[in-house]
Amino acid sequence: SHASRAPEPAAAQSAAPKTNPDAELLVDFKKRIDDYMALHNKLEKQAPPLKETKDPAKIKASQETLPMKIREARKDARQGDIFTPEIRQLFRRLMSPEVKGREGRETKAAITEESHELKAVPMKVNARYPDDAPLMTVPPNILAALPKLPEDLEYRFVSRTMILLDTHANLIVEFVPNAIQ
Repeated sequence: SHASRAPEPAAAQSAAPKTNPDAELLVDFKKRIDDYMALHNKLEKQAPPLKETKDPAKIKASQETLPMKIREARKDARQGDIFTPEIRQLFRRLMSPEVKGREGRETKAAITEESHELKAVPMKVNARYPDDAPLMTVPPNILAALPKLPEDLEYRFVSRTMILLDTHANLIVEFVPNAIQ
């Protein structure tokens, strides 16, 4: 029978190019993030700078310019454009050890504890993060498990859903449902 065959010699195995699928996914994720940030930065430069004013209407209009431009440029954006199914799986796997067992229970509780206050947060790509909704702090061990993000982007949780938040435009760029298992 073939079941008892000796494993292939190491030389035969290393002849194939070694690729780490996780590393490839992280490179893909970084490219998707970089593409988004390139768009963000380009549109930010186009937004006229706010002149010194105390007029709340003008301030609000200025704050709305960037998110409006981003929404327009990404009108066809869908959930899965940045967090592809493979990237979502990888992120869940990276976070999984942090929410398992006794220590993990505390992390999970920290993430989901104030979820009742976040009912108003719409789970939609390009949706505005409501001004009155609290921004939940992401536990440091979860942040350490995930790839670093550029300055204007942050991971946040709304109950078990992880969102990618453009903090400057106050927009939900993408999200991962059931990120915390």
